[in-house]
Amino acid sequence: MMSTTLFLKQATKRLLHPPLSCRHLSSTNRRRRSVHFIPADNDKFLSKLLTLGADTIVLDLEDSVKDKQLGREKLRAFLDMAHSLPGRNNTEVLVRINPLSSLVEDWREDVVAGFNGSDGFVVPKVETQDELKLLDEILSDMEHSNNHGSNNNGSSRHPKVLLPIATETPAAVLNIASIAQGPRVCAITWGCEDLSAALGSYNTRVDANNSGAYLDVFRHCQTMCLLAAKAAGVQAIDGVYQNVRDMDGFQNEANYAKCIGFDGKLTLHPGQISALHKVFEPTREEREEATAIVTMWEQSDGKGVIEFDGKMIDLPHYVRAKKVLARVDDDEDVSSTEGTIVSTGSDKVTNTSKDSEEDEEEVFPRVFMGKYFEDLEIGLKLRHFLTRTVTEADNVFFTCLTMNPAPIHLDHELSKKNDSSLSGDDSSSNSGKPLFNSMFTLALLVGMSVPEATHGTTVANLGFSEVLFPKPVYPGDTLRAETIILDRRESKSRPTQGIVTLQHVAYNQRGDVVCKATRTALMKKKQAR
Repeated sequence: MMSTTLFLKQATKRLLHPPLSCRHLSSTNRRRRSVHFIPADNDKFLSKLLTLGADTIVLDLEDSVKDKQLGREKLRAFLDMAHSLPGRNNTEVLVRINPLSSLVEDWREDVVAGFNGSDGFVVPKVETQDELKLLDEILSDMEHSNNHGSNNNGSSRHPKVLLPIATETPAAVLNIASIAQGPRVCAITWGCEDLSAALGSYNTRVDANNSGAYLDVFRHCQTMCLLAAKAAGVQAIDGVYQNVRDMDGFQNEANYAKCIGFDGKLTLHPGQISALHKVFEPTREEREEATAIVTMWEQSDGKGVIEFDGKMIDLPHYVRAKKVLARVDDDEDVSSTEGTIVSTGSDKVTNTSKDSEEDEEEVFPRVFMGKYFEDLEIGLKLRHFLTRTVTEADNVFFTCLTMNPAPIHLDHELSKKNDSSLSGDDSSSNSGKPLFNSMFTLALLVGMSVPEATHGTTVANLGFSEVLFPKPVYPGDTLRAETIILDRRESKSRPTQGIVTLQHVAYNQRGDVVCKATRTALMKKKQAR
């Protein structure tokens, strides 16, 4: 018989990692808190779209574009140059094509226009999984011809993803579970305007001003979208809030979507994006409670039921807490108002930070030079451009700063004897020079490696497995550094991060190795942005 512990571990794995229908795993892990629509023929909007901060941008060729051919031409021109724009690597770009059932517009031309430079397609008015299979076959042929985006126009090397709008006809609502399990599907969303026209409904909400609760039939569609997405192991994106002037109503609806399990929401106005991100970012109280539940459950080895704050906690509570922590913004400051870290694990870091009252990125744009997890391939060798001539002032200051009274770092007379003991030669050119503090050498080596390796892309340094000092360092030596990637692996608990083992090597001006350090770091993945 299966042991209780094994059963609980397998049940936890199934709940945390449901089966995925999408061909490219990372596309389902990518955050899509905001999925923002922009007309593909609007030059003003196109020029600003990568500065909006949305997780996903949808370039629309359907409802918002009258001249389809002009829209395709402008879309193609934008995608050809978008890869060189700041922010492109951090933003998913999808193209909404015209319906596959359309008798007027040729959706195939939309696919051709939007293929190079985009990450995938939003598919409107889908009614069956067969439509997605047809689109999958066409995309597979195009990817094969293009060698999976090996051209130089920024086209994704990963297979294109599909995001169906899965409730725009009565047939679609009845087939939504099958649609969610279609090929390439990374997420599904829902809409009610087209459906209301098909049904002959007078309104979609109780309040005719588009700001009240949905009528029952449309609330049913919202619920079915959520259930179908979660059953298929893809993301659920809530529909639009039409009244762009009603921010209170928008935030209330976004809060409701978050509470019932949606991963994001469609947006129509730029002002909705930052508000939406704040809603979907767990609050400090939610993070602290989730961290405490995860810690207590894992310390109990997942056995039975535990008590937390007067409540009985079992497996579903643990799974829910893990999902809350997975939503924590990886880019937020690791220090809270009090400057405390809640918990640090072997490959997970959970922290608290104060809520910003303004968008810091707009006021103080940051530039990161480090490499992401995907870039740090095993065997990669980086030669770092920074060099440093170390001085006696460095040695004295660091030694005093760290309260290390060892005379070999401070006493010139003692250093004469110590140097001959190290070199075996009384005539050494370094005779009489104090030995450099090895902790300074280690810190300098790691520091010199940061710009090309980990600048802005490290979540945490997890530790050193080996530190060697083969040759001594003396004041006046000039040091340079290299880094080799020894290993990397996925983080089991953080889908937007990975664990990388780096070996840093410092050389002096004569080419001697003076320090070799192997460390492990928790690194951001590209989709974390």
